[in-house]
Amino acid sequence: MKVSVEKLPNSEAVLNVDVTWNEMEKASDKAYRKLVKQVDVQGFRRGKAPRALLERRVGKEYIYQEGLDDLISEAYRNALDEHELTPISQPKLDAPVFEMGQDYHFSLTVPVVTPVKLGDYKTLHFERDEPAVSSEEVDKELETFQNNLAEWQAVERPVEYGDRIKADLKLTSEDKQISDLKDNTFEITNERHGLFTGMDEELIGVSAGESKSFTTTIPEDYSNEKYAGKEASYEVTVHSVESKQVPEIDDAFAAKVSEDQFDNVEDLRKAIGDNILERKKRSSTEELRENALNAVIEQSEFVIHPLLIDEEIHEIEHQFGHMLEQQHLNLDQYLQMTGKNHEEYHEELRPDAEKRVKRQMVLEEIARQEQITVEPAEIEALFNAYEQIGQPLPRTEEQIRGLMLSYRREKALTRLIEQTTDPEEEEVNDQESTDEVSEETTSVANAEAAAVAGATENPAAKAEESETGDQNTKTAE
Repeated sequence: MKVSVEKLPNSEAVLNVDVTWNEMEKASDKAYRKLVKQVDVQGFRRGKAPRALLERRVGKEYIYQEGLDDLISEAYRNALDEHELTPISQPKLDAPVFEMGQDYHFSLTVPVVTPVKLGDYKTLHFERDEPAVSSEEVDKELETFQNNLAEWQAVERPVEYGDRIKADLKLTSEDKQISDLKDNTFEITNERHGLFTGMDEELIGVSAGESKSFTTTIPEDYSNEKYAGKEASYEVTVHSVESKQVPEIDDAFAAKVSEDQFDNVEDLRKAIGDNILERKKRSSTEELRENALNAVIEQSEFVIHPLLIDEEIHEIEHQFGHMLEQQHLNLDQYLQMTGKNHEEYHEELRPDAEKRVKRQMVLEEIARQEQITVEPAEIEALFNAYEQIGQPLPRTEEQIRGLMLSYRREKALTRLIEQTTDPEEEEVNDQESTDEVSEETTSVANAEAAAVAGATENPAAKAEESETGDQNTKTAE
């Protein structure tokens, strides 16, 4: 067969195939040998009927058409391999009716992934942030622990900021009732937002058993436009006033909040500082990774077939649907609540879907240029790591492929950071000891770290995704 491939600028490829009649004859012979084992011909066991009798049974043209279908599939597979084409969906076949004894021509048009053209990403450079922790930040965390252990005690005095009250509250605006609350609990704060903005300051100085009427203005940015910016009238009766009693920060406090891990405040403060620093480092690393990847995307050239973005939109929708199920909702209910239809929702997702496709394409191309691979031991380590954190994954081919893709992209992003930043001081100091670790142990450790830290994409949601748009590599049938 003579096959030519034309790559179109819209991320499609046209395969033109010329078949000689002699090739058609050979293909029909193969088709006969296959069909004779499947079709019953009276007087013969399956597989033994002469071709002439089989032709009478199913039709001569049918046998030739079967052979032609096999040629079409073969030409499609070979063209994909030879020209390194990654199909996005099944091809569109243009195959006219063949004539006996005549050469044949057919064509296939298929949407394909057009590899991204990366800029010179190795010339990029990013500075690593060096986070630090202040004593004020540790104090704030300790204050949070104090509040978590706080107890409320009834007091015989007027309301102050920081108190908790139980009260009846009736709220109206323009003679329309908005709220009618009984024995409702409020913590009095000078940082309240939303509908009850301005209420707290009016209740300062009111004692239990007293009532007060007053007016405020509902904020202009209140979500219900019907009441936003309108005057609000309150009738409030305070039933009780309670004061927050927070524990003193001492050694007993340190032991209690740490579940006896630390027996003094100094050790507790150090542990809190270490935790804050670790969180900052993780946040700084994620920001660095995001900035580096966005910079590569910015300098790259893309030709993206709309089908890729459409499929990513449906993937986002699928993931969001799972999240809604956990809240006992479905997508239709969500759309009804937000006043959107499916088309509007999809268009809202399109920019994010396009960004995700670009990220995937860039990371796949970096992985290709850097010759990054994923070894079976790393995939096995990922499965083990997910089991250890209580999220075992099914060991299906789709799941294995999803893990492989996610982890290869993770490794590509890690390589990008290595090439565009100065090494961390810890990495330099630990290089000698790292060199002593076996390659297998290192890959397993990296795989487990990626899984536990959530560095890979959600494999359960992405198990059916294939290489950047290679959602369907079946041959034309």
